[in-house]
Amino acid sequence: MGVYRGIAQDNVTINSGTATLQTLTVTGALTASGGVTGKVRLPVAAVAAAGNNQGTAAALSEGLNVVSAADGTKGVILPTAVAGAVVIVKNTVAAALKIYPASGAAINAVAANGSYDITNLTSTMLVASSATQWYSVPLVAS
Repeated sequence: MGVYRGIAQDNVTINSGTATLQTLTVTGALTASGGVTGKVRLPVAAVAAAGNNQGTAAALSEGLNVVSAADGTKGVILPTAVAGAVVIVKNTVAAALKIYPASGAAINAVAANGSYDITNLTSTMLVASSATQWYSVPLVAS
């Protein structure tokens, strides 16, 4: 056992034992085959709905998106689907919100590029199952 400082590697492998990190920043994908324990925080973004079609909707990101400005015609667009990606959308307004997939993708059984609409003051979680398919997991209205 030893202390190693100033070593830069593309990959780090620990064959046994425990590694303790004060801070871990991951810019790519993080895969944990044995699960993750402790505090896991999702990124949170405030988004104002915009536009009236897939090309002009406001961009969402993975994590929690708290959406304002919905008026029944304005929308938001999901990021490009990657299997396992999770986007949670909270509509904070008393009007419907249109959610569009990225170009060429679909949400549930809606045709590719079509909007999935959620009603006023509700939330939904969207999970990508492939590069072109999202599925919604409706959440309790709040």
